[in-house]
Formats: sequence, structure tokens, C-alpha cells
Amino acid sequence: MNYRVIIASGLFLAVTIFSCYALTKHQTSNNHPDSQPATASQRQPAADFILYYGETCPHCHIVTNYIATSKIREKFQLLEKEVYNNETNARELTTVAHDCGLSQNNIGVPLLWDGHQCIIGDQPIIDFLNNKLNQVP
Repeated sequence: MNYRVIIASGLFLAVTIFSCYALTKHQTSNNHPDSQPATASQRQPAADFILYYGETCPHCHIVTNYIATSKIREKFQLLEKEVYNNETNARELTTVAHDCGLSQNNIGVPLLWDGHQCIIGDQPIIDFLNNKLNQVP
């Protein structure tokens, strides 16, 4: 079997399991009457964009390398939140993805949130950011 397929399958499985765990923890914490998390539309990002990524995610590395070599940080405020090792960021990712209408099975990284929509995958994120760069004078 192709080594890349094995790695990709393993990463996909890890993200799926982690997402299920984060969603379960999120739903459990929502059972408390005082615990009402804000929806994505109620929480405007402190930056123009938030990039949710995983430390060992190869597609995330493609996006972060693009960001490092482009003028994204010169033109926009960008927050980068690692979700594999940070439970708070993982729960936030789950909430944002849910508010974007993504099913639990479609939550993954890299995911870029602009305060209104979720963009998932390395090339869609790069295309989106390139488009935003071209719109800035």
C-alpha cells in the first residue's frame, strides 16, 4: 500500500477521533444551564482571519508556509490556533465549524474562518487569501 495513503488515512482518522472527542466534551459542557457558548456570528474574531491548524498536519504546513512567504500578515490580522494539542482551541474549532453548517464528519484542519464562513483545505484557503490580497489596494 502506498506510504502516503497510509499516512493520510491515519491523519484523517486521528482528526476524526479528536473531533468526536471535542464535540462530545463540548456537548457535555452545554448541559449546564449557565454554560451558553457564543455562536460564531456572536463572536467576531479579534483578527481578520483565524486559521485552525494541527501541528503535524501536512496540509496545514502548506498553508502556514504560504502565509510565511506571502504578504498576508502585512495586510491582515491573522490568528493561528493549534487544535491537536490545545483542547480550548479544538472546542472553538468545533463550535465555529458547527456554526458554519459543517457536520461533525466534515470538521478538519486546516480551516480558515473569516467571521462569516469556513474555508477548509490547503488550496481553497490559499486561493481565498490570494483573492483577499488582490482586493487590497
